[in-house]
Amino acid sequence: MTTFQDRLSNGVTNLLVIMRMFWPDGCVGALEIDRNSPGFWNKCINEFLCYYTYDPRFATEAEARASILAHMRDNLRRTLSDDRERADAKIAGASGTTYVDHRPLYMKPGVWSRLAQYWVSEEFKKKSAAGKKARQAVKVPHTSGARSFDRRRRDYMEAHDGKLDELAVYKECHTLKEEERKGEWITEDAQKIIVSVQIILNYTPGIIIIKAH
Repeated sequence: MTTFQDRLSNGVTNLLVIMRMFWPDGCVGALEIDRNSPGFWNKCINEFLCYYTYDPRFATEAEARASILAHMRDNLRRTLSDDRERADAKIAGASGTTYVDHRPLYMKPGVWSRLAQYWVSEEFKKKSAAGKKARQAVKVPHTSGARSFDRRRRDYMEAHDGKLDELAVYKECHTLKEEERKGEWITEDAQKIIVSVQIILNYTPGIIIIKAH
């Protein structure tokens, strides 16, 4: 059986299929699901764990379930954003159409109709504008993807005999992964932080290493 921690990123599609299968009609996001259908999360997690398991060396069952839940909530937000952007592109290319006309085949009609209403509401427009402003204010975004920093630390330790180099992990989480620009810092501010720390600590790669407890 596939290990949960090692395959969570690759299992996103499967998790999405499960979420879409159980997605309650009329709910446009995590908060509405919390209010109107709180059992949704555990139902999805139970189904997901029929196909994936967790490694008890790194997490208890409760920790694994909490990690899946956090991933689901974040994934819900991102997949809705992706669905809306795809619909926006179709609307732009088909004059006179609306969100209602571009429901993806994988989306339940009861869910999509509510989303179509929500995305043109003043409530959504205000939240969208506030979110855009907040993102622009972030000076040091990360490139870790769906994996948490803690998971990145564990990956590093597994590859380095149980030793941890925090600055090496920081660099891994704040540099680009694309082949053409691999290793480039995501922003100048991200690079400035690590340069400052290196100067303060007189850092040499491989020297500041903490032995795992």
